[in-house]
Amino acid sequence: MCLRGFMTNAWNKRWSIDARHEVEAAPPSLIVQPLDSIEQINWSLPPSKSHAIRWLALAAQSEQDIVFDGMKYAGQDIISMRRCLRQMGVPIIDLDEGGNPVGEHPATGDQPSPHTSKWLVRGVGKNGLEAPKEVIDAGNSGTALRILMAICARFTTAVVVDGDATLRARDHGEMIEGLHQLGVSTVALSEGQHLPLSIKGPWVLPEELHVDVSKSSQPTTAWCLAAPALNGRLLLRSEGAGVSLRHSELTKSLCVNTGAPDGFFLGQLEAWTPTVPNAKVVLPPDSSMLAFACLAASVCGAAVRIDKIPEKEESIGHEVLTEAVQKLGLVMDSTTVSTTPSSAIAEVDLRHANDLITPLAAMMALAKGGTISGVAHAAFKETDRTTGTVNLLRQFGLRTSFQSGYLVVEGEQKIQQPDGLVETYGDHRMQMTALVLAMGCSEPVRIEGGHLHEVADPQALERWEALGVAIERVVNP
Repeated sequence: MCLRGFMTNAWNKRWSIDARHEVEAAPPSLIVQPLDSIEQINWSLPPSKSHAIRWLALAAQSEQDIVFDGMKYAGQDIISMRRCLRQMGVPIIDLDEGGNPVGEHPATGDQPSPHTSKWLVRGVGKNGLEAPKEVIDAGNSGTALRILMAICARFTTAVVVDGDATLRARDHGEMIEGLHQLGVSTVALSEGQHLPLSIKGPWVLPEELHVDVSKSSQPTTAWCLAAPALNGRLLLRSEGAGVSLRHSELTKSLCVNTGAPDGFFLGQLEAWTPTVPNAKVVLPPDSSMLAFACLAASVCGAAVRIDKIPEKEESIGHEVLTEAVQKLGLVMDSTTVSTTPSSAIAEVDLRHANDLITPLAAMMALAKGGTISGVAHAAFKETDRTTGTVNLLRQFGLRTSFQSGYLVVEGEQKIQQPDGLVETYGDHRMQMTALVLAMGCSEPVRIEGGHLHEVADPQALERWEALGVAIERVVNP
């Protein structure tokens, strides 16, 4: 089988390594020319990808036509889930603000129309998903990949799942072990990498499925969202000290809110037909992205006006940031983040919110410093964000260290001009942190990974350009 022939979407051509393990092109970069001063920044948060990906999985298995509102600035992780579900036979239609269908244009490829702000998902029922004939590509999204791996366990024909270069390098052992417990066979198709992976069911349910949650809560999420098609009951047993539990709690809540039995909260999985109240999903803003708005306030000394600050109940653990803002030298009200002269040494536990590690460490460095705990599992993201954060901030002259599971940050530091290309290690949150830190420099800054921000926040460059910041996209550095 020629795997490359399956890779038909633009995402893989942009980011992935082909079947011969050769990098097709050097990653693009950005050259950022910061302004001397910025007084105010307008900031819109993208829709929460954690909510959107989970809701898409449930909507696809419903028997309803469900409208997703707030999708105008959906990141590529969400779009990857949409693309894969369409390959499984789920119609997803772009709508304009008035709810009218927007015609597809060949130039957009697998991307939503630029004129869409809503999506219509036509559920195919809990047993209506089809085994895709081509490789399904989860792009950069570990959440989407693991949900899709669990969903594919129901099919009697082999399905090949893949992702970008970072997903190919990540260990998916917890999900593969779960598939094997259900009698599903898996075959790695590329020597030395974890993806592409062939998955062939159908599942044969044991009484219990044991899941290691010490590195990620995503396997729990995956099996819950695949449960509508179960042909019996399955007890999900968690093993290890759980991390990112607010995300798996979100998954269970969404399942129960769409009709799953209350036993889901105890790991007692069984089939149901998801039914979305009012056939409408309104996506909250992505609470993890608020960290970059806060960092922008710290770096620029500017007031950052935010369209909508996430509510605590929508923040899935990231409320630890809003609870720490005063110690970071910031004040936040219902619409604005700005600086304050007072700050203090901060101690923040990110056991259930490790996505904040890099921008939070940068904010601590510019304030009074502090310690970040509960971040060991950040080593299992698209890059090792523990040592990666240390290395990224060092390029801007900011001193941190990772010691015995703690990230220790010195305080009252100043941003320094990087020497050469800023490495971001293929990680969108590293790149987005570097982009904001560049605004505190006096000379142009070249940042690796020109498209990485599109994973979560397609507006990341445009909001700075609207202020007059010159950003050059370098395609072939």
